[in-house]
Amino acid sequence: MKNRKSYYSLLLALVLCLCLTACGGSGDTIDDGSEDYSGNEVNTPDSFEGMVKDSELATNYAMYWGTWVDADNNSELIVAMADSGDEVRFDLYQDGSIEASGFVQFSQEYSGDYFYNEFDGWAHHCWLADDGTLQIEGFGGFEKDASAGDMDASDTGAADDVSALAGMWYLDGDVNAASWIEFDGSGIWTLYERSAEGDWSEADYGTLRANGDSQYEAVSDAYEGVSYDAYLADDNAMYWGGENDYYQRT
Repeated sequence: MKNRKSYYSLLLALVLCLCLTACGGSGDTIDDGSEDYSGNEVNTPDSFEGMVKDSELATNYAMYWGTWVDADNNSELIVAMADSGDEVRFDLYQDGSIEASGFVQFSQEYSGDYFYNEFDGWAHHCWLADDGTLQIEGFGGFEKDASAGDMDASDTGAADDVSALAGMWYLDGDVNAASWIEFDGSGIWTLYERSAEGDWSEADYGTLRANGDSQYEAVSDAYEGVSYDAYLADDNAMYWGGENDYYQRT
């Protein structure tokens, strides 16, 4: 009987040892076989140093073209295609003195557009906000100066009499709609679309041509052979595209 009790005690101790070994300490991590994708998230920094100009990433960035001013009108930002036609340049003036100058380029690494300041070698993340303002990290927010008259129709290849569409047009007149179109009044237009997450992105851009009384043709510069018919129903109502989507100027 005594030997049997000793046997049971030894057996119980062995079982406890095996359980402790299987469970491990409280600090151990149990591998469930799942993948860790945390390292795959794209980090879009506010700024970074040393952007390299890449001609393969060149586009006209038409949504940034023009003259922009800050809320206090102390800063003026001028964005335009370079005379060489292979890059979009910008100059930032503060109280009449140039403070920054460089080029605009998309960063594949960070999935965002950047204004690269050649004065200090830093690239600054930029985007168009829901209210149409141009936001540039480190530079601030800017509103389009519609009175500047940066380009005329002869500069863009567009026909005359396109200024009637100048402004921002929202689908069904809703500023929270899925798309809106900006016309700068000189023949440049940009179509924006909102993602399911609520972020705006450029869907198409191009030049506008008058095509009769209150009728226009918006020719895409992004996609070969693509154009949209536009009909101005009244001062602030427009029908766009083959399905006659209704846009309202706000």
